[in-house]
Amino acid sequence: MSFIIRFIGSIFVLTLGLRYLPLDILLVTPLIQFIATTLLVLISSAIFAVFYPKDKQTPKPPKVEAKYFGNEVQWTEGQTLPVESTDIIPFEVKVSEEVLDDLNRRIDNTRFAEPLIDSAFEYGFNGDYLKTVVHHWRHNFDWRHQENRFNRLPNYKTRIQGLDVHFIHIKPEKSAKKVIPLLVVHGWPGSVVEYLTAIEHLIKEENGVAFEVICPSIPGFGFSSAPKRKGFGVPQTSQIFVELMRRLGHKKFFIHGGDWGSIIAQTTARVYPENVRGIHITMIGGIYSLRGWPLIRYIIGAYIPSLFLTTDEYSLMYPFWEKFTFLLRESGYMHIQSTKPDSVGTALTDSPVGLCAYILEKFSTWTNPDNTTKQNGGLEEKFKLDDLLTNISVYWLTGNITSSLRYYKESFGNTPSGKILVPTAVADFPHELARMPEKCVF
Repeated sequence: MSFIIRFIGSIFVLTLGLRYLPLDILLVTPLIQFIATTLLVLISSAIFAVFYPKDKQTPKPPKVEAKYFGNEVQWTEGQTLPVESTDIIPFEVKVSEEVLDDLNRRIDNTRFAEPLIDSAFEYGFNGDYLKTVVHHWRHNFDWRHQENRFNRLPNYKTRIQGLDVHFIHIKPEKSAKKVIPLLVVHGWPGSVVEYLTAIEHLIKEENGVAFEVICPSIPGFGFSSAPKRKGFGVPQTSQIFVELMRRLGHKKFFIHGGDWGSIIAQTTARVYPENVRGIHITMIGGIYSLRGWPLIRYIIGAYIPSLFLTTDEYSLMYPFWEKFTFLLRESGYMHIQSTKPDSVGTALTDSPVGLCAYILEKFSTWTNPDNTTKQNGGLEEKFKLDDLLTNISVYWLTGNITSSLRYYKESFGNTPSGKILVPTAVADFPHELARMPEKCVF
């Protein structure tokens, strides 16, 4: 059954690709192309309707086997996990002067690549603007101020499966009649930095309701320790975060997630539905995540859009070839990180300016694809430069950039699929890399 479904899915993708390729490449007449693609759609749609009826629910994924990811004790897979302290320990962000001095020396010794004449961000991060950003980082950016910003919030660590998990935990004002536990999860190339301002709004009472916010650093990111053994991806993160919430007294909770946080939220909802009251995510999967009737709508929508989609909805996914080539162009980082993360990780661990360019280029293009035509990548239109550099500094000062890249290799092909049975909301932002109409999501 799995083979049949994957085979038909491949036909779908091929069909859409043929639908939008230039005819002189296809070496077939328009009539033959029309007949062939129509037959493929009708036959494939009928098969999917049989094997994936609309209300069919996929089986609940199995529980994730607990593993030990530290290196402090001898442990082999299959053995009982070492006994660990479950204490919640207050944590203070404090970087030594020696580490900051080393960062400044490396910045001072940077060799910059000169950009092409009249190029903006079409080739990646513009070299001239990079010098401006780095000058600000070296001479105007105040890390100690950012440390104080972190430390004004209650930070903690606790050890789970050999990993020291960092998290911000802040409770609302006492005036709130109803307090809702909310796990807030970042992604890549983000960190808890992106939620520092939002957290303070979430804990404020509104209509008698406020959130108790738990905002962790994914192990291998930020102030959490990095896994020392292979196999730590999204399912293992879900397992650790459920245990984290249990230690904080929350058997059931809501989750918000962005980027990898979205995938973690969905996986947690699938594998631990008894613990999740609902999820809110900012990223939904593309065509490869579609099943059953949503996939049928996606295919037929390419040929008869008015049958399922409005004009605005159609533009989210089609023309197929235009959307596909854009995703292909913007996903090169993902192919590298999901295959050879340590190679690029070595370069980024050694060069703070290289790290800065690599990450901030994503903040530029992923905020708005049109930013590639701007000399400064449009970065300062939506962000404060100090906020961006705080996020970069966290990656550099913790030394966790390589482990964050490995997360791609460990997670692809290792993430449970299936129907989500808890209440789910999707925030659809206009420049998200992959978007789906509501009809194809739910």
